Amino acid sequence: MTDSVTPSMDALRRALAEYEPQVPVPFPSALRPAAVMVPLYLKGGVWHLLLCRRSDRVAEHAGEVAFPGGRPEKGDADLLQCALREAQEEVGIRPEDAVVIGPLDPVTTRTNYLVWPTVVSLPDAYPFVPNPQEVGELLEVPVASLLYEACVRHEAFLQSDGSLVERRTYTAGHHLVFGATALILAQLLHFFTVPQEAPS
Repeated sequence: MTDSVTPSMDALRRALAEYEPQVPVPFPSALRPAAVMVPLYLKGGVWHLLLCRRSDRVAEHAGEVAFPGGRPEKGDADLLQCALREAQEEVGIRPEDAVVIGPLDPVTTRTNYLVWPTVVSLPDAYPFVPNPQEVGELLEVPVASLLYEACVRHEAFLQSDGSLVERRTYTAGHHLVFGATALILAQLLHFFTVPQEAPS
């Protein structure tokens, strides 16, 4: 893999260090808040991204690919603490192991959540412990593999006003990453060089 397609974590840290998330205006007060963690870590010398296929037992978004996270609870001081708590409950990430890189823009879901993502880095080859009640499968995806156009798909849907919305989706192995998770992933990948073709 050449340097031109190797994700630069230093560049990502610089870009997000003082980033101010772009919040919708007017603020959509009818949406429910949620928070997710976007975990990056080295495995075999290669930067990986953790995604989860949600268990079929959960009430919402069952079977879909997502970042670890969920709704805030009474004891959460803020949405970052919510993401840290949820990530520990779902995949065993200890809050003290997560080094915050910075926020991304919040995105909305079809189930009326406004999801606030936070990018973090973890120690190398992190020993995840998935909760089978919430997680059906862990997807440890090399970041560079997502930078190729061959991994990009597109979704299109009609809104209630008749307008057509087109969005990028991604393949991660045999899984499809779509919806709010794909919107978050697109933001993250925006900070990296995107080659047009996969290596031969």
